[in-house]
Amino acid sequence: MNSKTELIFGYGSLMSFRGLYRNMQGNLRKLKILDAFKAQIKGERGFAKPSIRNICCMDIDNFNFKGSLIENTPIPRNIEGLVIQINQEDFPDFCTREGYFKGDELVSFYSNYDSIGEGLWDLFQVSKENNPKNSIIEYRRNLKEKVSYTSSHYIPHPLEIENLGYVITFIAAGKYGTGNSEQLSRKEQENIFNLMNGNEVLSKEKVNRKEFLSYVLDCLYGGIHGINIYDIIELVSGNLKFLNDLLREFTKDSINTERDLFASNIFDDLTTYINKFGDLDQNLKRSGLASILDLDKI
Repeated sequence: MNSKTELIFGYGSLMSFRGLYRNMQGNLRKLKILDAFKAQIKGERGFAKPSIRNICCMDIDNFNFKGSLIENTPIPRNIEGLVIQINQEDFPDFCTREGYFKGDELVSFYSNYDSIGEGLWDLFQVSKENNPKNSIIEYRRNLKEKVSYTSSHYIPHPLEIENLGYVITFIAAGKYGTGNSEQLSRKEQENIFNLMNGNEVLSKEKVNRKEFLSYVLDCLYGGIHGINIYDIIELVSGNLKFLNDLLREFTKDSINTERDLFASNIFDDLTTYINKFGDLDQNLKRSGLASILDLDKI
C-alpha cells in the first residue's frame, strides 16, 4: 500500500471547504484531507483560466516558487492560500479535477522520491534559466518530455514552503506555453494572456454569470478561515451589483456551516481547528471579509 502523501497549494476555489468538494465526482467525493495549513507566496492572482462552464477561474502570475506559512499580519503582494495534505494515491484523481490527466504517470515516474512535489522541485532546479519566465517555459518542456504529455488547462508546479516542505500548485498554461509548441493552452485559444478582474470576466460574451458568482464565492469563503483575500475582493468590487449578489450569500448559517464542515472533516473537532486557524471574528477581520460584510445584520 502506498503510504506517501502530497501537499497541494490552493489559491482559488481550493481555499474553502465548499470549493474543495464542489464538482467533485466519483472517487473525489471520498477524498480524505489529512491536514491543512495556511501559506503564502509572492505574486499576483486574478481570473484567467477558461472553464467548461463558461467562466474564468483563478490563475497566478509573477510568482515566486518559494513561500512560507502565514504569520499574523498579511504581507502586501503576497498570495495567501490553503495547503492541504492528501494521500498520494488520491493525487491522480485530484489532477483530473484540475484538467491534468496524467497524475498516475507522475506517481510512477517519481516513485523513488518521498513525494511528487520533491521530484517536481528537482525538475524545476535543472530547468532554471536566467529569467523566471524562461525557467517556467523550460520546466514545462521538461515535464512534457518526462511523461510524454502536457495539458491545455492547469499544469502542476512545485513550491518550497519554509518549515513545511515541497508543495504542488496548479497553474494555468498561457503565455508561458504548455511545454508543447504544437499544443495551445485554453487561455491562448481564447486570447487571454493577462490576469483579469471580475468586470473583465463578466463582459465576456458567453460568460455564465451564475456559475461565476458561485465560483467567486468558493474563493471568498476561504476568508472564513483567515486567509487574506483582500486582493480577490478588489477584483470584484468594481461591479457593485455583482458584489452585492455575492454578499447576500453570506449568512450566519452559511459562514458557520463552512467553518464547521472544514473543522469536522479535516480536524478532530472545532477546538483543534480554532487552535490552528483562529477564531471566527479574528479570521473575518484578517481576511478582509469583515470589511465588506455587515456583521451586525448577519
